[in-house]
Amino acid sequence: MKIIKPFLLLMLLSNSTFAITRYVTPAGSGTQDGSSWANAISGNSLQNTINISTSGDEVWVSCGTYVTTSTANRNTSFSMRNEVAIYGSFNGTETALSQRVLSCGPCSILSGEIGLLGNSDNSYHVVSNPTGLNNSAIIDGFVVQDGNDERSATFTNGLGGGFYNNGGNTGNVCSPTIRNCVIKNNSAQFGAGIFNSGHTGGNSSPIITNCIITNNHAYTGGGGLDNFGLGGVASPTITNSLIYSNTAIQSGGGMFCWGGNNGNSNPTIVNCVLANNSATDGGGIIASIENLPGGSYSGNSNPTILNSIFWDNVATDVGPQFFLLGAGVSLNATYSNIDLTGQTTPHIISGPGTGIITSNPLFADISNAVGIDNCWMTSDDGLQLQSSSLLINSGIVTGATTTDILGVTRTDNVDIGAYEFNIVTNVKSNEHNYINIYPNPTSEGLTVKFSDYITHTIQVQDLNGKSFLTKIIVGSEILNLSHLLQGVYLIKIDGKHYEKLIRN
Repeated sequence: MKIIKPFLLLMLLSNSTFAITRYVTPAGSGTQDGSSWANAISGNSLQNTINISTSGDEVWVSCGTYVTTSTANRNTSFSMRNEVAIYGSFNGTETALSQRVLSCGPCSILSGEIGLLGNSDNSYHVVSNPTGLNNSAIIDGFVVQDGNDERSATFTNGLGGGFYNNGGNTGNVCSPTIRNCVIKNNSAQFGAGIFNSGHTGGNSSPIITNCIITNNHAYTGGGGLDNFGLGGVASPTITNSLIYSNTAIQSGGGMFCWGGNNGNSNPTIVNCVLANNSATDGGGIIASIENLPGGSYSGNSNPTILNSIFWDNVATDVGPQFFLLGAGVSLNATYSNIDLTGQTTPHIISGPGTGIITSNPLFADISNAVGIDNCWMTSDDGLQLQSSSLLINSGIVTGATTTDILGVTRTDNVDIGAYEFNIVTNVKSNEHNYINIYPNPTSEGLTVKFSDYITHTIQVQDLNGKSFLTKIIVGSEILNLSHLLQGVYLIKIDGKHYEKLIRN
């Protein structure tokens, strides 16, 4: 044992010592051996770089566009590997991951646009993940766009234009970790944005965090995502994410959950927003235990919803926010904001529905979720809450995320949705005083009202810290902002950030 123990220690040290970071830029540079940004590998070798990476390795990818192939082969896709982290959106100077800044959302684009303009000749999948993947396979900081699998649906075709996670068939698994990604403008028969295939004894239950799934289109069902647990398991965990403005011709504009043939499709959805999605049935989400072939039902499809928002989803037939198909199917929602208008039996919330709010969430601008700056994950994102929203402090901390989609720390009284209302409460003189600022957005005038009658200094700055107005206020005053251009500004009170201001 005196010999074996040092030998084992040496092996462990060796494994940690020789983990490699490989650097990739669109054009490459220097020797292109991937040892540094100065010697970065060319983007057309991105997949090969992933393939040669082993346990503990990281692939760092700079801003730019990376297509699946330089050929016309629509079957070509990117894919992930276990125990390899693929990080995108570097500016090409960082030496530590903590230096990466997602200042306008992800800037590294994985694209299926390999041919002529339009999607008719695009890659079927932008990212096609094989069986055998677990949560140690990480992708973080990418835009995944322009995949199109319009083929007739089978167990392998017509699925997952953005991500196709193939965990189908007995004993197989495909459950990667997807973080800080924007998944947009993809199409497929099912699961245009993400298709999680765990059918027939398989399992596909990825972890999806801080992601924006938007403007994807399903020719059949599951515009944003499809969790295909028919005879198997497809139960992802989705946190701090937006499922916004996706469409499906038939069912599940935002998400399709299918647990028929004694399968399981039970996603957990925490601090998310499903808004502006549309379909014939189940504008926001459909949960189904219909068997194949049709006509009977078995299995489980019971989404769990916590601290989340279902709003302004549209169904031209049944279930604008959610549609439940099959006896025993349930939507277990607590501490969430759900528009129940038009939700008829059996398409109702299951269980006690503790903490459910049905009134308007008061988004900053639901019609423009990306915000005026056209950058995701910034201070003017439209699905943030206005200061008068009832959703502020109405969530529950148990099970909630510790930070929001922007990295803001959630307090003990968490907010409902993906964004924590970022208000600096210590600018108040004491706990009985309040500050009221309205309207926001504003066209010209902004009313600032304090409940105390002591002197406060208010500043209006742009996002770069340039000041456009400074006023000393006692009580209340209407500020003239007509000189400001359209855009996003910061309001500071007594030198502390209070909230964002949108000048429209």
